[in-house]
Amino acid sequence: MWRAAGRWMFKLRVKMETLREVVEVVSTLVTEVKLSISKDGVEAKAVDPSHVAMLVLKLQKAVFEEFTGEPTEIGVDVEKLKEVLRLSKPGDIIDLQFDGKNRLVASVGRVTRQMAVVDPAGITDPKVPNVSPPASVTVKTEDVRQGIRGSESFTDHVTLALEPDAFIMHSEGDTDRLDLRIPKDSLSRLEVKESVKSMYPLDFFSGMVKSIVADETTLHVGNEYPLKIEFSMGAGRGEGRYLLAPRVEED
Repeated sequence: MWRAAGRWMFKLRVKMETLREVVEVVSTLVTEVKLSISKDGVEAKAVDPSHVAMLVLKLQKAVFEEFTGEPTEIGVDVEKLKEVLRLSKPGDIIDLQFDGKNRLVASVGRVTRQMAVVDPAGITDPKVPNVSPPASVTVKTEDVRQGIRGSESFTDHVTLALEPDAFIMHSEGDTDRLDLRIPKDSLSRLEVKESVKSMYPLDFFSGMVKSIVADETTLHVGNEYPLKIEFSMGAGRGEGRYLLAPRVEED
């Protein structure tokens, strides 16, 4: 039986780097998140206020240095977790304990930070749609970041295209444009039956890709179809998935 020790409903010990990774991914879309704690690990789902983007993440129990307690749900203010991270340094282990009511306690070295939690009933629990774009590519995350950095000064949208022989990222403004083309032999994986492309809002796409720590990212693309971004977390012992609605091109 999976039981809590003493008065705490659950206790997690986690590396600073892992918690920072989770916070970066979640804060891209929301300021509050509901964490579902089970005997197998932690899951979270979130949708941004405009309902343009969604996140699903799963962390296996093995991600944590210690993982004890009872299955429960907890609402967390993401900014407060950022404050905990500011108390820590790389290599630190952070203890998180929840009393089952209204208090989350974080300990970093000699410092203890108590914080109120958020009622999980008041946090949107989105229904995750079944999105299955017809083509996909696994690309180096830094390559995509490079294309984003080159686009942000002159446009607010980006077009992703998958062709049988390449991954293409295209951005265009009033006077400027950028093209990133990565041939198939420079990609880890490319699955395309016929060419596809969609346009997406650059601010969301940029925030998502910049939050990803993993060296590689998998992009699933269709024609004017939601984008699915898949990536590993917690040194491969967790996974994240973003969904992003397309921006339909005007005639």
